[in-house]
Amino acid sequence: RVYTQSHFDYVIAGMAELAERKASLRGMRFTYTPPFLRHFTARFAPV
Repeated sequence: RVYTQSHFDYVIAGMAELAERKASLRGMRFTYTPPFLRHFTARFAPV
């Protein structure tokens, strides 16, 4: 896979925004986890 500078710029901008908002972000908890491939089909609710 090939990544361009614009891909990295996008990721950096997203991480900067996340860092600015970190105090207002809350965690999530699982409400449903299937027996297989849980990271694809799990459901979450705010903590």
